[in-house]
Amino acid sequence: MPIDEKKRNDKHEEALIRACQRNERRAQSEFFRLYSGKFLGIAYRFAGNYDTANDLLQEGFIRIFNHISEYRFQGSFEGWMRRIIINTSINYIKQHSRMVFEELDSDRDIMFSEPAPAIEKMDCEDIIEEINRLPSGFRTILNLYAIDGYSYSEIADMLDIKEVTVRTQYHRAKQKLAVALEKKSIKIYASKII
Repeated sequence: MPIDEKKRNDKHEEALIRACQRNERRAQSEFFRLYSGKFLGIAYRFAGNYDTANDLLQEGFIRIFNHISEYRFQGSFEGWMRRIIINTSINYIKQHSRMVFEELDSDRDIMFSEPAPAIEKMDCEDIIEEINRLPSGFRTILNLYAIDGYSYSEIADMLDIKEVTVRTQYHRAKQKLAVALEKKSIKIYASKII
């Protein structure tokens, strides 16, 4: 993006933020329109279903608009909003579902170094479907660490658990996901050659 266009976009975003700080509904609607798709995807990764994700999106935007006056134009505004959506999702999980961490059979705790041929042909929906089948604790930690980029210690603070638990559960989540994807890829591969 050329520098002049970026400056124009930054000024437009700043004007929208200031309008939202004055509770101007038109500006709030525009922000919702601009970011709702991206943030719905984030909420969905934590919720595992679109109905709950839509509820989390609405609640997250209410929090964003209620606290927008606290934004001091330091750092990325999108990052600031993203953090609110993630925290809203985590709070929902803490309140409405038990964080489930599942023990895996040590004989099955294998990581595949080479994906099966069909894994490379899987589309994102297949992979997201398998992530959403993970127990909520695994899914949450996998999302926070691998996708959102939080550190083990940050995740431990967010979830009120020990850092060693985060590390262990992240590795088990990867293993469980690898096993599920391997099984799914074998089925896909088999259906294509039969």
